Amino acid sequence: MPLVTISVPDHHPALWRKKVADIVNAAVIETLDFPPDDRYQLIQTLPAEQIELQDRSRDAIVLQLTMRAGRPSHAKQAFYRRVVDDLVKRADVDPDSVMIVITENADADWSFGHGEAQFLVARQ
Repeated sequence: MPLVTISVPDHHPALWRKKVADIVNAAVIETLDFPPDDRYQLIQTLPAEQIELQDRSRDAIVLQLTMRAGRPSHAKQAFYRRVVDDLVKRADVDPDSVMIVITENADADWSFGHGEAQFLVARQ
């Protein structure tokens, strides 16, 4: 259950953005071992001129995953490869235009509502 923020240029249609989100979600489930029903995604569109990532094209995609610490490096590497390969094959994305950042945190850093840290409450 990472919280995934997908930032894409706004010139892409909604159907393409949905395809990208589905590709990312499938890669999360299959490589990082998250449950299929744990889908937390924020899809944001930005004008291409507001995405500046060195010399990447105006079609740059940024994926930011915030998740609880503990996934091994090889699983993260598998995620990077899988998501980029699938974006290239299924969404016509240039592999050089994809940037991925994973930020990890602890159980106390998550609240899904009701003013509680559910991961901590579940342990008590």
